[in-house]
Amino acid sequence: MAGLRKGGGEGGGGGGGANIKTIILGVITIVIALIMLGIAMDVVSDLLATVDFTDYPGAEAILGIFPLLMLIALVLFGGVLIWIGYTGGSMGIKGTIMTTIVVVVAIILLPIVIDATDTLLARADIGDYTGLASFLGLVPLLYVIGTMFMTGILGYKAVGEQVRKARKKGRGYSPVT
Repeated sequence: MAGLRKGGGEGGGGGGGANIKTIILGVITIVIALIMLGIAMDVVSDLLATVDFTDYPGAEAILGIFPLLMLIALVLFGGVLIWIGYTGGSMGIKGTIMTTIVVVVAIILLPIVIDATDTLLARADIGDYTGLASFLGLVPLLYVIGTMFMTGILGYKAVGEQVRKARKKGRGYSPVT
């Protein structure tokens, strides 16, 4: 069984043994995902109960699945961190925090985005602008999809950077080393 060692922070790992700091960072990411699931469910439930989605094609369906997708993504990210730590690699806290902050801020801003869109759609002169009402109807959908995409990119970059550093040092991430 691999021995435990203190991690090296942002540096990209060291020799043998598991990196306890990165493993703990992965577990914390999973706990944060579970906490944020409750927040996301509250926000989305309120929106699903109060917003008339006739002007927003696809938004109701994507909002209904958003908490599940967020949970899966963050649990997978935490699992990857645990795996990296188990194999002896280290993961910096900066990439992990940025990934989770994007999700938290996106959840908090979602009602504001929908409220602002509702306000614009309610304007009497919205019909004077060709295609604007149709495009505004897509804003909540584009916001949620864009948030998911950005979170995925940040997580991929954070993990990919550590994998590249490890390959440069001549060691790959494999539990069977």
